[in-house]
Amino acid sequence: MNTTPDSAPRVSDFPACKVIYCILPDDGTDKRLLVELRKRHGVLRAGSATRRGVGALADARTKRGKLPEPQMVRLLFATCSEDQVDEIFDFIFWSAHIDKPGRGAIWQQTVTGGTPYELPADVPDEQTIS
Repeated sequence: MNTTPDSAPRVSDFPACKVIYCILPDDGTDKRLLVELRKRHGVLRAGSATRRGVGALADARTKRGKLPEPQMVRLLFATCSEDQVDEIFDFIFWSAHIDKPGRGAIWQQTVTGGTPYELPADVPDEQTIS
């Protein structure tokens, strides 16, 4: 592999990407969305993680000088190309009912670049055990 400065990959060599982040209630919505993102939109660079959070508009009753008790939430993230980001953003927004109070928040961010990620066609999907 040639690693001279002239042959090193440049940021411009990678396609422009965006990452969509979404904070969701810990009710399984993230898992449902991940399945649908893959099936309907072919999004393979996505995942979710558990976080603790306090809703900004939540009714927080605490003693003076104390913070509200955090709740478990899920942070969903999906990386997609710039040409499909609006479609993916709208899909997550409406499918997760972000327009309703207490259902979470969603935003997107431009990343410098990303590499294409494709799974081999002959690899079967994972099976989850209930």
